[in-house]
Amino acid sequence: MRYHLNEGQFDTPDDGRIDRSMNVLAMPDGSGTTLIVSRDALQTQENLPQFVTRQMRDLTCQVSQLKEVSRGEVSVGSPVLNLWAIELVTQFKQNGQALYQRQAVFQLSGRRNVLIFTASSAIPFDAEGLALWQRTLASFQPRT
Repeated sequence: MRYHLNEGQFDTPDDGRIDRSMNVLAMPDGSGTTLIVSRDALQTQENLPQFVTRQMRDLTCQVSQLKEVSRGEVSVGSPVLNLWAIELVTQFKQNGQALYQRQAVFQLSGRRNVLIFTASSAIPFDAEGLALWQRTLASFQPRT
């Protein structure tokens, strides 16, 4: 399988491996909102809402004081793509520090692969943080 990333591409065995890579875009000093793109795959017979429920259950075991603030649908990319994601708004503590997150979990057409966009901050999202999140989602263009 040919594996692509921003910096290039390389061959990997085509033996059923699942891409669980992660891209983290953070400010050098750790301030502000960190943007994370991670990847996973649906289990056999699993749909996207079931995937999200399973991931939230797993997260409950990994962090403390997890609070799901909201869960709903959000558009990703241009309207002509008609691409929808499940958006999760959560807050929790990790290593004693409060974290606030917004996530968009979605599948690309015809694939079992899942993309997860995350915006994470040590402070609640303000207008600037929400605008960054919305711009990020709206600007997505799948590779053809």
